[in-house]
Amino acid sequence: MRISWQAIQQEALDYLRALVRLDTTNPPGNERIAADYLADALGAHGISSVIREGAPTRANLVARHPGSDSSAGALLLASHTDVVPVERSGWTREPFSGEIAQGCVWGRGSIDMKSKCAMDLVMMTAMKRAGVKPNRDVILAAVADEEAGSDFGAKFLVERYPELVRAGYVLNEVGGFTVHLGNRRFYPIQVAEKGFVTIKMKVSAMPGHGSIPRPDTAISRISELITRIVKTPMRQNVSPLMRRTLEEMGVPIESAGSLFAPMLANTVSPTILRAGYKDNVIPGEATIVLDGRTLPGEDPESFMAELRQIVGPEPTFELLKTAPPAETSPDTPLFELIKQTVEAADPGARAIAWMIPGATDNKFYSMLGAACYGFSPVKLDAHIPFGSLYHGNDERLPIEGFYWGLKVYAEVVLTFLGIRFDEVFA
Repeated sequence: MRISWQAIQQEALDYLRALVRLDTTNPPGNERIAADYLADALGAHGISSVIREGAPTRANLVARHPGSDSSAGALLLASHTDVVPVERSGWTREPFSGEIAQGCVWGRGSIDMKSKCAMDLVMMTAMKRAGVKPNRDVILAAVADEEAGSDFGAKFLVERYPELVRAGYVLNEVGGFTVHLGNRRFYPIQVAEKGFVTIKMKVSAMPGHGSIPRPDTAISRISELITRIVKTPMRQNVSPLMRRTLEEMGVPIESAGSLFAPMLANTVSPTILRAGYKDNVIPGEATIVLDGRTLPGEDPESFMAELRQIVGPEPTFELLKTAPPAETSPDTPLFELIKQTVEAADPGARAIAWMIPGATDNKFYSMLGAACYGFSPVKLDAHIPFGSLYHGNDERLPIEGFYWGLKVYAEVVLTFLGIRFDEVFA
């Protein structure tokens, strides 16, 4: 039975708005409410799912649509259901309302990344309703804790339940959105992402009474080091992938601006500063948490060695958490299909291989041997500040751009599975 495409668009929009209304802020990350919602939506169409919790309420949902060849590498449609916190004073609309205004869906998670979750949901239910059999298994995974390192989410599943999410290919977040450079349009498709190295850096000095000032304290020392860190860029290291990307975009390496700078070097940002415990005591130690991001080919040891060159021998380093970078070749049939489909849907635009400076769950799925791509397509006008809406105030997604992306996504997924679009949709 074929399904009206117009009805599918509305269904996807309804799913997105319902998911945005579920407050899955991480921390604390009560993703169980989203997992239960998805389980009910899948179950209504006869699709069974399993839920595995990395901790109480930290729920991960996985469903599978069997294909004709179970030995072929499955296609994993991946999303996460947790969202980052909001500062309500900076929002002009209720962040968990899913309100429609000015042609957009407003709310935390509308971009990052409940829109992709809604796309995956309608694709799974549409294939089931249409009675089509893909050429390989299709897995839907909607996981917890991506915004805080994935210990209770994708990392947990990969380590504890690998057979649930083992796949040949993964389509996940951060890719397929319009980037306007002058009068040109590009669609970056994520094939690589940086790793993270989170470090606590500590300095010590003699404590004392606040009534007797002195120039050399733990606070003054760490302040000097913070200034040194933020003013000293790490060495440039242009990977073959980024060299290819910049060439395709016509951007000279030597004049690549702030958009590209984080993909051309390791980076480090101070994020949490702690010192002191009483207003009249000069503290004996001060600490800063550093958010380090590493290029493919780097590891925590090489990163800390480079950081040590900046800060010198005094501070101590404590490694809090780490995850490796990941990179997948763009020279695969799936990437070529994505490229052709995107460029056909927006004539004159170019789809390009891309590295993101942040982290996604692809780094964990790739550990099981999957070719992982970031592809959550959406068409954007030049005035939409897409990058700043990730984790920002007034997060919103243009509905027409979402519908465009849903069509492109459906064409890519179905074609890769050996199914014609008109076998499923009318």
